[in-house]
Amino acid sequence: MNTSRIDLERFEGDGANLPIESPDYRRGKADGLILAETLSSAKIAQSISEVSSALNDMAFGYEEARHHILEQIQPLVRQISDKVLPDIAKVVFGAHLSEVINFELQKSVSMPVQIAVAPGVLPALEDLIDHDHCVFVSDPNLIDGQAIIQQRDVEVILDLPSLILALQTALNGLESPKRRIRNGQ
Repeated sequence: MNTSRIDLERFEGDGANLPIESPDYRRGKADGLILAETLSSAKIAQSISEVSSALNDMAFGYEEARHHILEQIQPLVRQISDKVLPDIAKVVFGAHLSEVINFELQKSVSMPVQIAVAPGVLPALEDLIDHDHCVFVSDPNLIDGQAIIQQRDVEVILDLPSLILALQTALNGLESPKRRIRNGQ
């Protein structure tokens, strides 16, 4: 039998014999860190791009939904603008005129007030207000829904047809804007 003696190295964790890193190891480690940083930057850029794309899709979806809703309610808005508002104005003109007159009268009770209205409205208004210093006069230049209240050098003009026109213009302004067909916009 042949026996030979084997010597084993001792490995103890005393930290005195740390392995020395070779230049190839350091270069490989640096290259790995650079590659990891590059991949991380690429993933961040891709994530930002995906979030941006999702936000653009959401904005496009919002605009489509807004356009669709405005298209659906447009007939109702037109009916309100063309039929309901003028009827409401005709019904409430006398009460509104009375309210404005009473407000003006409270400001200056002692001075006489002249109220000019359209000739066809004059008989109906004389019964509404019971004040001695109010004088109703007919003005052929005025139409139904208009009145001019004068007291000395102060003149207040009520013009419901203009108000109705402004309200109709505002309501009809809710129409959806003309769309441009360009890549979904």
